[in-house]
Amino acid sequence: MSFSDVAALTRTEAAKGAPVCATGVVTQVVGWRSASGVFADVADPNGRGIYFSGETQLTPTAHIDGADSFRLGDVVEVKGVATPLAFAPGVSASSIRRIGEMTLPPFREAKLSEMRDGRLDNARVKMKGVVSGVRQMSQARLDPNASVVQLAVTSDEGMFLAHVPGMVEEWRPILDAEVEVSGCAMSAFSVRAEFRGVQMEVESPDDVVVTKAAPGSPFDRETTSVADLMAFSPKPRDAHARKVRGVVTYSEPGFCYIQDGEHGLKVTGEDAGEFRPGDQVEIVGFPRVVDRMSELRCMAMRRTGGAGLPEPFEGYTLADYARWMYYSSGGAMVDIEWRRVAFLARVIRVDERGGAAELILADGSVTSRVRYSGAVPDFLADAERLRPLVRVCAVAEPSVSDATTDDRMPMLRGISFAAASPDDITFVPDAEWRARLRETYSRNAAWVAVAFLLVLTGGGVWSIMRARRERGRMAAIAAERKRMAADLHDTIEQNLAGAKMLMESSLSIAPEVPPAVEEAVKGAAAILAHAKSEIRATIFNLRCDEMFDRRPEDVFREMMRHLDRGKVNARCRLRGLPDHLPGARFSDLLGIVQEATTNAIKHGRAKNIVLVSDPLTGDGKRGFVLRVLNDGEPFDAATALGPESGHFGLAGMRERAKRNGMRISWGIEGRWTSVEVEVASI
Repeated sequence: MSFSDVAALTRTEAAKGAPVCATGVVTQVVGWRSASGVFADVADPNGRGIYFSGETQLTPTAHIDGADSFRLGDVVEVKGVATPLAFAPGVSASSIRRIGEMTLPPFREAKLSEMRDGRLDNARVKMKGVVSGVRQMSQARLDPNASVVQLAVTSDEGMFLAHVPGMVEEWRPILDAEVEVSGCAMSAFSVRAEFRGVQMEVESPDDVVVTKAAPGSPFDRETTSVADLMAFSPKPRDAHARKVRGVVTYSEPGFCYIQDGEHGLKVTGEDAGEFRPGDQVEIVGFPRVVDRMSELRCMAMRRTGGAGLPEPFEGYTLADYARWMYYSSGGAMVDIEWRRVAFLARVIRVDERGGAAELILADGSVTSRVRYSGAVPDFLADAERLRPLVRVCAVAEPSVSDATTDDRMPMLRGISFAAASPDDITFVPDAEWRARLRETYSRNAAWVAVAFLLVLTGGGVWSIMRARRERGRMAAIAAERKRMAADLHDTIEQNLAGAKMLMESSLSIAPEVPPAVEEAVKGAAAILAHAKSEIRATIFNLRCDEMFDRRPEDVFREMMRHLDRGKVNARCRLRGLPDHLPGARFSDLLGIVQEATTNAIKHGRAKNIVLVSDPLTGDGKRGFVLRVLNDGEPFDAATALGPESGHFGLAGMRERAKRNGMRISWGIEGRWTSVEVEVASI
C-alpha cells in the first residue's frame, strides 16, 4: 500500500494490517517515542499527514537506515503494516529508510472549523487566536530533560491547545496576547476514538508569533458586569480576558463564587481560593462554558476592600429551587446560578468530614445538600431523630443536563448549596421539632426506669436465665447427638459390616479366584473394616453425653484409646486442663480433635498421634493450649482444598473454633504436623 492508499482507509479497514511501503516527507518528529512521527505526501506537504509508530509498548520495533535519526523535511520510505492507531489510520513501522530531503513550504493558514472531525488530522497549519491559558505539561512520558508548556489559544471559532518547548515562566507574559501558532495539528480524541478537539505540536518557540501584545497591567481594561459576561450582545465578541467586580460569597482551594448585584459567578484558578467571603475583589479572566454553565478562568485577582456578604435572595422554598426556572412579572428569568439564596428546610442527616460538614436537607419530598467548613452546631447533634428546621443562607449550585434539539434550554438535574460558615445555618424551633423532642425525653425516661429495674433485679434473674438456657441447650445437643449416633449405628455401620462379610465369604465360595482378584477383594474388605472402625469412634463421641459432666482429661484419654491401634499409635500428655468445660465449648473442642485425628490417619497416613495440652501463659491470659501432633505427610492449611471442592473438614474446624472464641492454627514442629487450639478461660 502507498501513502494515498493508507490515507484512504477507515480505522476498521486499517485494522486488517495490510502491508505498507509508503514514501513521504517528515512533518513532525515525536520526541518521546522511538522512530515515530508524522509524514505527508511529498507533492502536498501541508496536506493531511499520517502518523507512523516505530515502537510498541515503549519497545522499539523499527530501525532507521541512512541516518542516526530523522529531521523535519527528510524524505523517508516507511515499511510496515497499516494499523488503526489511537484516532486515525497509520503505519506500524518495521523499517524507515531516509532517501532524501526537501525544504518544507510555509505553513498553511487555516481556521479551526476546517479541523472539525479530524478532516486535516496531522496537517501543517497556522492558526490565530488569543492565549487564554498557560500550564506546564507532565514529564511522565517525555524526555526527562525536555520541558513542554501547553498553551490554550482561543479563536472566534473556539479553543485549541498548543504544545510548545519551554517553561511556564517564559510563556506567561504572552497571556491575553494575540498570536499566530504554526505546527502540526493533531486531533484530540476520546477512548472510543471520537474527535474532541485540536492540539498543535509546535517544533520551536519561533513558531509562536505575537501579533498584538497583552495589556501592560491585566487590570487596565473596562469592567464587564457579571450579567453581561456571557449574555447576548449584537457587538462582535473577542477572545480576550474580561474584568469583573464582585463580593466573594464562598471559597475553596482552586475556586470561589462572587456576586455582582443580583448575579453570581464561579471563578476557577490557583489564586481564586485565597480570598475570604465578604472580600470585595477585581478579577481578570477568560469566560468559558463548563457543563452548560458559564465560569471565569482566573488570570489575575486582587482584593479591593471588604464589603460584607450580600443579602440573600429570598421568597422561595427548597422545593421551588429544585424547579429552578422562575420568571419575574416582566417576563425575565430569575437568575440563581452561583447566587446567594435563603430558604427553610429540615435537616435529616449530618455528615462530618475532617473539619467540614455536609447537611442533608428535606422539604417535603425534595432533598438536597449544603456544605460548609467548621464544627457542627449543638442543635444538630441528634438531627436524624429530631429533624430540626433551619434557615439556610448559601450559594446555589445547580447541575444541569445538556440541551437537545427538542429542548433548547438545559434542564435542572439537581441542586446543592455551599454556605460560607456555620453561622449561615440558623435554628428555627417549631411545633414539629418540639413534639419530637418531648417524645425523645419520654422515651429516654422510660429507658432509664427500665434500666434501673434491671440493675436491681438483673443479677439474680440473669444467673437463673443463663443456667436454664445452658441446660436447655445442652439437653438439645445431647438429644441430637444420640439421634445421630443411632442413625449411624443402624445404617452405615451395619451396612459396612455386612459388605465386609459378603466380600470375605465370596472368596470361600469361589476358591479358584485369580490372585489379582483375591488381592483386590481382600483390600476392599480391609478398607471397609477401617471405615467401620472410624464410624464406631464417631458413634462413641456422639453418645458420650456424660462428657459434659466428666473431666476433660478423662474424655480425651478415652478418645485416644478408641483410635485404630492396628494402624496408629496414640498417646496423651495432658497438663493444665480444667476440671470442667461448658458443654457447647467442650462439644466443639472434641469435634476439632476428632477431625484432626481423622485427617492425620486418612490423608496424612500418620503412624503416631500425640494429644498434648499445656496451661496458657503470658500476657496475663488464663486457659490452655491443646495440640494434636502427627507424623504423617505435612500439608499447608492455607492452600488445602475447601468447601468449593467438596472438602468441609478444615472449614468446619474453623467454624467450631470461631463460635466458641477459640483460636485455631496449623503448623509444622520438626517431623510433626500440628493442629493447635488456644482456649481462654471464661
